[in-house]
Amino acid sequence: MGGFRGVGMDVVVGRPVVVRAEHRVSTGELVEDLERRYGRGKLASWTRMLANTGVVERPWSASLEENVARAGVGVRSRAAYEASRDRAVRAAQDALEQAELSPWEVDVLITTHTTSWTIPGLDVDLVGRLELRPDVERVGLATAACVGGGHGLVHAARALRDRPGGRALVVAAEDLSTLYRPGRELPTMQDVLYGGLFGDAAGAVVVSAVDEADAGDLVVEDVWELVLPESSDAYWGVVHEGGVTFDSGREATRAPGRVVPYLTGWLDERPVEWAAVHPGGPGIISGTLTGLGLDPEAAGRHARDSLAGGNLGGVALLDVLARTMAEGAVVGPGVAVAYGPGFTVAGLYLRVVRSGAAG
Repeated sequence: MGGFRGVGMDVVVGRPVVVRAEHRVSTGELVEDLERRYGRGKLASWTRMLANTGVVERPWSASLEENVARAGVGVRSRAAYEASRDRAVRAAQDALEQAELSPWEVDVLITTHTTSWTIPGLDVDLVGRLELRPDVERVGLATAACVGGGHGLVHAARALRDRPGGRALVVAAEDLSTLYRPGRELPTMQDVLYGGLFGDAAGAVVVSAVDEADAGDLVVEDVWELVLPESSDAYWGVVHEGGVTFDSGREATRAPGRVVPYLTGWLDERPVEWAAVHPGGPGIISGTLTGLGLDPEAAGRHARDSLAGGNLGGVALLDVLARTMAEGAVVGPGVAVAYGPGFTVAGLYLRVVRSGAAG
């Protein structure tokens, strides 16, 4: 069980703001590029796999031609960090404006950024660029990857549960187009899959500790984390001479299903009327929703729509939450679940306050 019962205040999650990179690269364009480089016959099954990911187009910081032309891990990494940092600033500023907060009112800053290594990190850069208080509490998640947005929300809720009136700013930024890096040699299946699955984006959300939530607010009832036993060979990333490479093993197809008993055990038969599920792929979405006892078609619409626009890595769950909250159709108890390499999971048990039932 988590630790939010008995807290004398409500921890409220605002509506996330997501800023996508400006270029749109379709799956068809990627398939054409791969076939032009390596031939249709060699890549036929892999390009079909890419077409079956559920991604129609993905936002990239540069056009397909510009991205491929960037050579060297140093050049690509610097460009990726600068682009993701600038989007993070925009998303954070919009989230603060939406919450009607000044930067000086932020007590806790939580960042997640994996795709380009730098010192100082994104958290330090944002303190200066957003003009936050110099003594703001910082949590910088550097290797969370796809679970980052969910993990950041878990950290924010925990940081505020004993801080009445506190405000936390969660910022996720990734530039995953660097994974698309065709070379002279025939790529592996994982190179094709992960080079085309992801997009570039940043997301930000304000989490607040208030005396009493208002109707329509999204309140955190409980939080949860899991490192799935014996799952380190599911997903991983490495840096080598050519840059960052994302990879996976056979455990990748089993890990999401193995999580379900842990997830339902944590929920302990608490009601779940809706879910915001990490859009890692069509199977992950439908498998998680089925395990929660929800209709995958109806409950998975926002996750599938998010995935169609590219898997946004650590920003992905924030995007699904933003879509869910924008529609305003969900009420009552629900759950948000994010997955990441390791195999790691972050979950939040949430409640949308019904009209006339605040608090």
